[in-house]
Amino acid sequence: MAVGLGSYWPQFPRMRGVIDAAHARLEALIGQHAELVSAGMADDAESSRAAGRMLAAGDVDVVFVHLATYANSETLLPAIRALDVPIVLLNVQPGRALDMERTRDIGDWLAAGVTPAALPEMTNVLLRLGKRFDSITGHLDDDAELSEELALWCKIAGLGRRLRTQSLGLLGRPFAGMMDLNVDETHLMAHFGTFVRHLDWDDAVAEMKAVTSDERDAAVAELRQTFPASTSLAAAEFETAGTVLAALHRVVARYNLSAIASHYEGASGGERAVLLSALNPALSVLNARGIACPVEADMKVAFAMLALKTVGGSATLAELYSMDFNDDVIIIGHSGAGDPAISDAPPRLAMSEVFHGKSGKGYLTQFYPRAGDVTLLSVMQDASGGYRMVAAEGEIVPGPTLQLGDTNARVRFPQGLRRFIREWSARGPTHHGVMGYGRQIDRLSRVAIALKLPLDVVGS
Repeated sequence: MAVGLGSYWPQFPRMRGVIDAAHARLEALIGQHAELVSAGMADDAESSRAAGRMLAAGDVDVVFVHLATYANSETLLPAIRALDVPIVLLNVQPGRALDMERTRDIGDWLAAGVTPAALPEMTNVLLRLGKRFDSITGHLDDDAELSEELALWCKIAGLGRRLRTQSLGLLGRPFAGMMDLNVDETHLMAHFGTFVRHLDWDDAVAEMKAVTSDERDAAVAELRQTFPASTSLAAAEFETAGTVLAALHRVVARYNLSAIASHYEGASGGERAVLLSALNPALSVLNARGIACPVEADMKVAFAMLALKTVGGSATLAELYSMDFNDDVIIIGHSGAGDPAISDAPPRLAMSEVFHGKSGKGYLTQFYPRAGDVTLLSVMQDASGGYRMVAAEGEIVPGPTLQLGDTNARVRFPQGLRRFIREWSARGPTHHGVMGYGRQIDRLSRVAIALKLPLDVVGS
């Protein structure tokens, strides 16, 4: 929707046409990334109420508000008062700057160069109403930064919809005794809108039996593409892993899942042994597809994986693994499934006779992160029961890593190894986090707004 001041239109007849044209261009930019519900121009309280009814009927995930010229806050508040979605104020003018010589009258100025005037007024009243909001500043003259910010907010809004409309699959139960993983499923639903779908390992076994040869062959192709270096595996081994992957595809589709948090404790013979043996490579392929698949059934870290994957394109399960005091780096990694997007070299599969501390045996997946900036993220629950994010930015540096079949990397943080570990741990994150490429804290600050998650930045 756009907002403007209705009293301007009769005073400056040329103004409305300029504004409408600029708003149409802005809608076209947003429409490249999302399905639009266009609520038009709100220029008084009544038209704002009408816009609000239209947005509510459209079941929108985010409201972009174009500050097309100065508009008082009565043009916005009636529209958004009853909506529980993020509000993004677009302080976007038509050009890079006013042409001072060709701006002949007040109407020209109001149409083309006064967009920031209303922004503090709008943020003040949104704050007082307790609304989630952000703002984007830019122009319509091929502004790449504007396009990137709009695309980012559309992705984040899509994440919110995924959490509300898809379920989190709990396959098995959380690792016994890891009490930092405990969750209140009702609270998860209240905060994220996510239903936890309890699944039994026999559900996955049943889907394995139902897999067709075409489904298996397609899954084998996915595995070969993801693990091209695993040429030593026999065709039969790939077929077994393909059957497991195809079964998990069926589980995801049957229950409309955004994530599968899994952990197995018990006897590991028969069909379950087959399933467990190929679980890590299969879950890694799902991670690549954007289905968060943390091992040890950590449901909170699934939300961290979805968030970091959405804004940064990669998110692999990680924990503080070891310390190298000689180089002042932390070895960060984890066993089990990873995200292929984190690997700079072809990942490998390695057969292990034991999953340490767990039941069964099978393939380990090792991915090879490249040197460069990374972000570490955790979603935790604090003493009041509320959820929050803890994040830090560091750098993967070259050097030797463990070659045991687990993904791991050497990460240096600006404050140094000792201080970082103290500051990170003091925030109380779960021992699991996720690691992804790039400096993503600025983007995660938008996720914090959208998902009502306070963001604690370590090192700020």
